Amino acid sequence: MTSAGASTERAQPAARSRRGLRQRLASRPDVLDLGLAAVVGLMVLLVHDVPYLLSHSFWVDEAWVADTVRARPGLTWSLASSTPLGWTYLLRLVPFGGPQRLRLVPLAFTMLAAATGYLFGRELRLTRYATGILTGAAVLLSPAMLVRDDLKQYTAEAFACLVLWVLVARIENEWRRARLAAIAAVASFGLLLSNTVIFVGVAAMACLALECLVRRHYQRLVEVAVASAGMLFVSFVIYEALIKPQVTPRLVAYWAGFYMPTASSSAAISFLHLQLSRLAPYLGFRFLAVDVVGVLAGIAALLWLRRYALAALFPVTLVIVIAASAARKYPFGDLRTSTFWLVTAPLLMAVAVAAAGKLATAIDRRAPLVVTAVALAVWVPATNPYIRSHLIPNEDVRSEVAYLDAHFRRGDVVIVGYAASYAFAYYYPATPSFPVDRVGPNGHIPAYPGVPSIIVMRNRRAVDVAAALAEARAKIAAEGGGTRGRIWIVRSHQTRTEIRAWRRDLAGDRVTTIHVGPDPILLYVPSG
Repeated sequence: MTSAGASTERAQPAARSRRGLRQRLASRPDVLDLGLAAVVGLMVLLVHDVPYLLSHSFWVDEAWVADTVRARPGLTWSLASSTPLGWTYLLRLVPFGGPQRLRLVPLAFTMLAAATGYLFGRELRLTRYATGILTGAAVLLSPAMLVRDDLKQYTAEAFACLVLWVLVARIENEWRRARLAAIAAVASFGLLLSNTVIFVGVAAMACLALECLVRRHYQRLVEVAVASAGMLFVSFVIYEALIKPQVTPRLVAYWAGFYMPTASSSAAISFLHLQLSRLAPYLGFRFLAVDVVGVLAGIAALLWLRRYALAALFPVTLVIVIAASAARKYPFGDLRTSTFWLVTAPLLMAVAVAAAGKLATAIDRRAPLVVTAVALAVWVPATNPYIRSHLIPNEDVRSEVAYLDAHFRRGDVVIVGYAASYAFAYYYPATPSFPVDRVGPNGHIPAYPGVPSIIVMRNRRAVDVAAALAEARAKIAAEGGGTRGRIWIVRSHQTRTEIRAWRRDLAGDRVTTIHVGPDPILLYVPSG
């Protein structure tokens, strides 16, 4: 071997090493990347009306989540019900913001999701910053995220889903076992914060296995199988220990309309078309056909980039969710419970736009910036109706409680309607207990054994209205209050049956309607 040949052979590994080092450095987000991600996350504070979130009273679905902070910590796992246990414990850590401060937790996850959207675009390595701005804006202004201001875990589910998208993109950039283990860990231990992360985790592993087959990387396929087994084992343990015991028959029955029928293919197709049409405005644009074209364009762009796992991730996730619906394990078509996969639709549309910008660099290297500006000029007006929206149901037990607390006097009795009892338990000064109750949505109902003047209805039937009034009248009579005894009636989120029962049972009596909010408080003075 000549000296020149030996020198060349020694130079090749060195050159490869330098190229590898440059690629690794290029793959790491720099200070500007992290700064832009933070800016995208902080812009959540502009597109969501934070003062509204911190002043608007909790409605019933939020209230029975908020009640977990008033119960002893050991009871949280039972009260949490369909809300992930870890996410519920986070509510206790919010130090400021007033009574509605708990909404800062879902808002924080909204910020994290938007920042993660930027980082996902960064991992695609299409353009230095333009792609991240597009994908970050897609998440920031996703209609499904803009309307998620209430006290539930759905923004955390979207964040967990996007983290897995970033991890899949990273492992496609450079295969490492540590990155594969990270996907398995997020998808399994993430169940403590997100009930739906396992759907995306299973989809991610399936898509990585598909990519291994396409590229004939059979050793990696074995690694995917091992990681998937560990992921499923940990997920099974968490599900059996923490999630399954809290799935009440009432919750399963509540979602009955969102389970895909399996009696016939025509019924299933009709169900899917109806549900997707309802969700179309929250996929990105108002029309389902436009949304489908945008999503398919994003998938095509990922195929063009040879990112086969990412290209398959959205459709595989959707198939898994639909299968779970058919098995009556998870609802399909509800806006709230679909947030985690709805947010990835505009993400794919942003990828399509970024790919178009990359192709346009053949004409002018400034094309990605122009394409980004044009896309944002279209996207912002399209999502404007949802920006700073006020869509939390307008129920105000807080105002009823405030009025009651200011005007209650000794000898009075309080009847709390069944649905109002959860918000009442959060806002009323007396500390409630939460005995087990089969009717309640979380298997419990508030009670006040140390405050006999408070009567909590345990259901919302006509017979429950009559029984509550009879018990209140009996307490008044036992106190010897006569015509001076007063009964306060706190109600919210009533059914038609309840409304008719109250009208019938209070007809002809002295009842004063005090308008202190959307649901007025009633002051009832029984006849002698």
